[in-house]
Amino acid sequence: MAGRRGPVMSAKIANMKPAKNPWWQTVKTPKQGFIMGGVWLFMAAGWVVVAVGDPTPWHWVSAAVWAVGGVGYLVPAVLLRRRQRATQDGAGPEAAVRAD
Repeated sequence: MAGRRGPVMSAKIANMKPAKNPWWQTVKTPKQGFIMGGVWLFMAAGWVVVAVGDPTPWHWVSAAVWAVGGVGYLVPAVLLRRRQRATQDGAGPEAAVRAD
């Protein structure tokens, strides 16, 4: 039975496509991530100002959604920036994910 799986598994490996970016990586460059994250956080700050003036629950929810979106752009940008710096220093991409 194990012999039957061998050729099927090797055929699946032979037909694999190149790896794509992880699902959480929302940006291609750090600059793009910092700009998009800044815009989203600016919008979140605007909604906070609106929510302070008119404290309805959906204003606060909207501010929170914009803030989460901003963080969702900033985190991958920081990770990409750290990975670029690590490879420029010659330490390799593993150094970017090590705990400091």
